Amino acid sequence: MKQDNLRQSLIDGTIHVVAQNGLDKTTTKAISTITGINEVYIYRLFENKEELLVKSFDSLDERLLEKALLHTDIMSLNEMDYETRCRIYFFTMWRFLIGNRDEIFMYVRYYYSPYFIKYSVATHKNRFKPLVKKFEESFKDEADVWMILNHILNVMLDFAIMALNGEMPNEDNYTEHVFRVVYQSIKQYFRNDEER
Repeated sequence: MKQDNLRQSLIDGTIHVVAQNGLDKTTTKAISTITGINEVYIYRLFENKEELLVKSFDSLDERLLEKALLHTDIMSLNEMDYETRCRIYFFTMWRFLIGNRDEIFMYVRYYYSPYFIKYSVATHKNRFKPLVKKFEESFKDEADVWMILNHILNVMLDFAIMALNGEMPNEDNYTEHVFRVVYQSIKQYFRNDEER
């Protein structure tokens, strides 16, 4: 197996193990077992377990950003009001979150952990600059777009985990409720018609 394929298999295995067991119970042995790749390769391809966790989160973070950027054009369709544009964008992102169970569980476990603060917060913020830039034109000049997008992500992740855990129904009316929670908290920051 080529080195890049081995790295990707180990990242995929790490995502699955963290999603199932949590960060504290994720071991290189468990990753090796689930991937069928000798544990020695982990240390040949990554400096340590922490680097493997960081790279696994990075791959998910990049995928989330890619998906988020893919649909930003909807926000510039002035023939629709902001609520309609936001609803379309939100439902697209929601389906993505709900449709990727292991990935979202790993993402959330890492995102809310000391690992994120220690190893990934600066890279994450830098990585998401293009998304912030895309949304700046939708919000008032005084709005902190990074803070708003961070708030939206946090709310969506929290509700997605509840839905994936079966604590809340994964139904359209529930998704609409989550959208209302998000939209009501940010609508005051959108530009009005005269500012567009």
